[in-house]
Amino acid sequence: MKTIMLALVLAFSTITMAQNKEMKKEKLSTEEKVAKQLEKMSTDLNLTEEQKQKIKPILEDQVKKREEKREDIKEAREKQEKKNREERQKMKKEMEENQANYKKDLSKILTPEQMEQWEKNKDERKEMVKDHMKERKRNKN
Repeated sequence: MKTIMLALVLAFSTITMAQNKEMKKEKLSTEEKVAKQLEKMSTDLNLTEEQKQKIKPILEDQVKKREEKREDIKEAREKQEKKNREERQKMKKEMEENQANYKKDLSKILTPEQMEQWEKNKDERKEMVKDHMKERKRNKN
């Protein structure tokens, strides 16, 4: 009896894990991405309603730019085009400028304390991404 119960628990947990992976792959619309980011920022930074209204258009712009860049990269991959060093450096510079403008826009809206917390959260996310990429690289080899 215990063996059957254990087998059932393992089977259900495996099915649940597979469903969770499928759920993560669902594509969100631009509006859903903005709403999700705004909600996360609101929770993390304790934003006021006024701040939310000011930040929303900035997030919309950022999401649209990010989606356009991803589409460009996807198209290049499909065509099997490799970017030369100069093109990659240009893309990197554009991305850095975009990030600097985003930060500048946020600093006009957020309080110094909120900005400090935003920076801290950004650094933590950056480290998580690095760790994730290292793990993917290890699993790939």
